[in-house]
Amino acid sequence: MEKSTFNKAGDVFYVICRISIGLFFFITGFNKLFHPVFQGYMLKTISSLGFSNPQFMANFVAFNEAFWGLLLLLGLFTRFSSLSLIVIMLVALVTKDLHSIPTELVPIDPKVGIRPMDNFTWLTYFFFLPQVLFIMLLGMFSLYGYKAFGIDWFVRRKGKSSGQETERYFNL
Repeated sequence: MEKSTFNKAGDVFYVICRISIGLFFFITGFNKLFHPVFQGYMLKTISSLGFSNPQFMANFVAFNEAFWGLLLLLGLFTRFSSLSLIVIMLVALVTKDLHSIPTELVPIDPKVGIRPMDNFTWLTYFFFLPQVLFIMLLGMFSLYGYKAFGIDWFVRRKGKSSGQETERYFNL
């Protein structure tokens, strides 16, 4: 496979990943804002974590998920929207999901006995958390920017053809 074909195929896959992750965050944030079941779940989660003013925080987080997810989906301010979503994922990871990793291994056969969790097994549980994968993908989007096919890309192309310098502004 020649290099240019590989780059184009890689760009297509990159855009599919960016659109998928953006769509995921937009839909989940939208549901947390407007769907009664998800509103209740989000409020319960925020309340259980001990945040002050849980209703405001639940709406704030849900709005930011939807807003930055939509921008990532559209490829607008790709780097900044990715960084914003990384912050949301890091807070979710630290406040909620790290605590879901067990501290002991309980085997199916009780004769074996409960064993303490070793570091290698802990890492296995850690990498199974979806937030870790989202943080990695969003990190890639924040480093590479829009790459191809997105509003940032179209603005950059238009700016280059008209002689304006817009890359610095739109490639945040």
